[in-house]
Amino acid sequence: MGDDITIRPAKSPADYFACQEAQRLAWGIADSGYLVPIATMVGAQLHGGLVLGAFLPDGSAAALSFAFLGRTEGRLCLYSQLTGVVPGQQSRGLGNRLKQAQRAFALEQGIDLIAWAFDPLRAGNARFNLDKLGATAHRYIDDMYGPRTDALNAGVPTDRLIAEWELNASPRAPLETAELQRLPHLIDAGETNGERIVREVRSSDAPRVLLEIPTDIGALRARHPQLAEQWRLAVRDRFVTAFAAGYRAVAFHAIETEGRNTAAYLLEKSS
Repeated sequence: MGDDITIRPAKSPADYFACQEAQRLAWGIADSGYLVPIATMVGAQLHGGLVLGAFLPDGSAAALSFAFLGRTEGRLCLYSQLTGVVPGQQSRGLGNRLKQAQRAFALEQGIDLIAWAFDPLRAGNARFNLDKLGATAHRYIDDMYGPRTDALNAGVPTDRLIAEWELNASPRAPLETAELQRLPHLIDAGETNGERIVREVRSSDAPRVLLEIPTDIGALRARHPQLAEQWRLAVRDRFVTAFAAGYRAVAFHAIETEGRNTAAYLLEKSS
């Protein structure tokens, strides 16, 4: 993790500037209009929110998170607007350390739920959010932020899942591989020219179902943007339909399908 990094709330003007610069670097932001204003961060910090930095000895921030008080379906929560790690610092476990610091802060304030939005097509984020942290999701927001110009989102609709992290929930027991392989798939996918493609979308009323996504959407968008868009539309359609039918995304798995590793959400239907 590195003893030279300290996770703590921003306090001084220099701290807030460092967190804003970390945001710029983490997302590759060229348009300053997408940066959270320092005045907003300060206001949130002083009124129930939380601005955390992963500060280096020179005062710069290797990562940051910004959260404010909100409500999710009537429940008070800490809404985590963003958590980002500066390029070159991603292998130090900073994202998890920031999330655990958010958790400790929320529980100290008597809040037992943290929510945030994430791109449903990014397998790494899904694995971290649902498997490492234990969050779940049952809301899909189409093009939540509208057009963006930052490096991660430029040129694609900003569809998002809303993660809900129940801070006092017990960890889930993972399903065995053999059981996962028997579950129905909401997207029937196949192979063409070495690429995983959507053949058709399916419906199911089984208690548990799988929803496959590309293993690396960033690389797929660079190679075949049209194919990536087909995946986005299929995944959106299946999530929206499944959530309306009472399913919730509760885990994320790497699964062997047709002789290759694939990535899929595990959805469970409420009883």
